[in-house]
Amino acid sequence: MGSGSSSKEKPKPEVKAQPSQPPSNSLSVQNARKTMGPKRSPVRTKSIIEGEQYDTLLIRHPTLKPVLREYDKVIDKLKKMDGKISEDSYVDLYKLLDEKIDDPFQDIGGIEERLLMGNYLAKHDFLPHLVDIYQAIWTNHNIEYFDDDLEEEEEDSDFFKLLKLIRTILWNYADGSDKFAEAIINDTHFFQFLTEDLLAVKDDLKELEDEITNENHFPFNSTLGILNNCARNAATKDVYKIQRLKNKDKGDMVEILEDLLKTDITYVKLVVLLALSYMVNEEQNKEITADASIFDFLLTMVQQAEKAKDRRQWGFSIHELLNGLAKLAKNDKNKVIIMDKGAFEILKRILKQGSKAEQLATVNVIWELSFAQKNKTLFKDDKEMMASLKNLRNSDNQGLSEAAQGAYFVIDEAKDREKAKKEEPNRGFAETGHIMLSYNWDDQKTILMIRNLLVEKGLNVWMDLDKMEGSILEAMAIAVEDARVVLVCYSDKYKDSQNCRTEAEYAYKLKKEIVPLRMQTGYAATGWLGAMIGAKLFYDFSGKYDFDKKFQELYLALSRQTSADTPQKTLSTISETAVVSKPLPQISEEDSAVLLSWTKSDIDNWLKDNNLTAFSGLKNLSGPQLVFLYKLFTRAPDYFYRCIEEKLGMKSLEDLMRFSDAIEKLQLEHPA
Repeated sequence: MGSGSSSKEKPKPEVKAQPSQPPSNSLSVQNARKTMGPKRSPVRTKSIIEGEQYDTLLIRHPTLKPVLREYDKVIDKLKKMDGKISEDSYVDLYKLLDEKIDDPFQDIGGIEERLLMGNYLAKHDFLPHLVDIYQAIWTNHNIEYFDDDLEEEEEDSDFFKLLKLIRTILWNYADGSDKFAEAIINDTHFFQFLTEDLLAVKDDLKELEDEITNENHFPFNSTLGILNNCARNAATKDVYKIQRLKNKDKGDMVEILEDLLKTDITYVKLVVLLALSYMVNEEQNKEITADASIFDFLLTMVQQAEKAKDRRQWGFSIHELLNGLAKLAKNDKNKVIIMDKGAFEILKRILKQGSKAEQLATVNVIWELSFAQKNKTLFKDDKEMMASLKNLRNSDNQGLSEAAQGAYFVIDEAKDREKAKKEEPNRGFAETGHIMLSYNWDDQKTILMIRNLLVEKGLNVWMDLDKMEGSILEAMAIAVEDARVVLVCYSDKYKDSQNCRTEAEYAYKLKKEIVPLRMQTGYAATGWLGAMIGAKLFYDFSGKYDFDKKFQELYLALSRQTSADTPQKTLSTISETAVVSKPLPQISEEDSAVLLSWTKSDIDNWLKDNNLTAFSGLKNLSGPQLVFLYKLFTRAPDYFYRCIEEKLGMKSLEDLMRFSDAIEKLQLEHPA
């Protein structure tokens, strides 16, 4: 049944919409035409907004209040059990969970109701207690894994019925609620059990083909169903490296699924591929898509679903299939391959004829593919597709409207903004511009701390916290255009976000000063984000270092850029533990020889091309000296920055950034 919900009786496919999630980076706490002063303004944070959404849903569905009260009773019961359960209590516990937890989900089919129910259970710590009970049953019966042998031997036993019910609850509610799915991942160790289950079924896959394909193999289908529903919530990728239950080895969920992907069983291949599409990082994405036939397979599944009466293939809806395609397209090389495989006509057709959910998924695929210049040109040249996207920007479906705005903005290369700027000559912040925080919503708590402290120190800051009137995309664009410095608060989730990429690339296009802030411990940016950050200095707010110390170092650098009254300080006043640099590959001998032969005319042209002619200390540079600086830049970046400060007289952050960017370009023009 794909990643959807399990049913007590015969599985019933249902058309589902993805639970709505707050946009990752497209809202504003304040009017973009006002200057921020040092006084802290009241703000509505992500948690407040989510709380308001919850209250709104409860007002809209008051009949759920008795259901939620019964949830409280169940949670209290599980808390008192404290993860301990005797065999004598299996029947009573089954009855409690069946009537008070599973029945309401089965009986109440509305998307909003299920979202509210799942969110409530997640918020009130239902998941950890439920998984503790699951583990207690395993311990009581010395179970190694949940497989078909166990099902055949114990199908009518009380303990097996209880295990199956718990898995059904996890499967169902993770489909209806993103918060519930996140709680399974973050607040429990349930994935350890799933790892054992997958390893058990892997070797017997072929002989189980008919059972699995016909959805009669509950262990496998529930395992992949729960995994799919959880993976859709974009968990941090390292969550899939799991400490196994049976030994001390790590059970790499991705590696297990990659082995299963090699099967020729169509249903298994599809369900595994869609799970992987949400779980893999950049390198793993390359591995599973190295065989480009994966895209032929997925696009064929979409076409088959188009022909089906229920618009599904093997239980997966068109929008679920397209969402998987969009995830695999995160790898920039895949973007061009997908279009070469014939995706254009399929996307165009569904964009015109599909349901709202299908259109939303289609627009998100188009948005993702449009980050490749070749694809952008193809979309832009198709007047019908551009007209459709333009119209969908005004859709009454908020998610669809916002996605269409983003896709159109990228394809149009912000040409609409150029017209808007000409019509708004007096628009803007203070003359010095503001500091813009570009971030993913998952990091909002830390970003809000940074923002509040910067404001208290009198700096002019823009941060998106709440929806503005009118176009969200326009609010973002104005914020970038009026920024003097853009703080790119990067992480794995930032890199994967279409909103964040649109915002960051627009800032880069406008040649804004970009200062990277690392928000995820040990994260090394790759792909488009790695290319943008390059060897720029970054400030580590991942929690590895003391926050107050890191903030002070960031503030000292920013204050020089945003206030003419702030005394000039050099980067040497900032400790080396806070400012980290990402070294580039070393220059090759061949390219070194090219630069060594540069004449004074070559140097002058290079300085001119990079707007560096105003610095007298650079005019007497020779080719060998430039090679030496380049090697310092790639091998000893800390010494490089001290050297250009002391020897070449560059003092401000802007000067240092401009020169380091020019050096960085040498690597692009003369790659190692």
